[in-house]
Amino acid sequence: MNETKVSHNIVPGIDDMEYVEMFNLDPALAYTPKINEAILDKVYSDNLAGAIAEGVPEDEAKAHAEDQRNAGRVTVAAALKEKNNPQVP
Repeated sequence: MNETKVSHNIVPGIDDMEYVEMFNLDPALAYTPKINEAILDKVYSDNLAGAIAEGVPEDEAKAHAEDQRNAGRVTVAAALKEKNNPQVP
């Protein structure tokens, strides 16, 4: 039986494995709902490291990176809701 792999990321036309390669994620995350949180975690880490490298105090950098991750979660939730329940005009 031929199993079809379904991407769970929120960007149409981009395969989960592209994100795995882009963000150096565990390939086991591809084609699972966990891919989006893994992407957000990677972006959080990158944002935190970048802010600290620019001299932002660590507590401020963490707060900002967490705010960005939470905003990302809202975006992901909305996109998944739309993906799973598309509105027909």
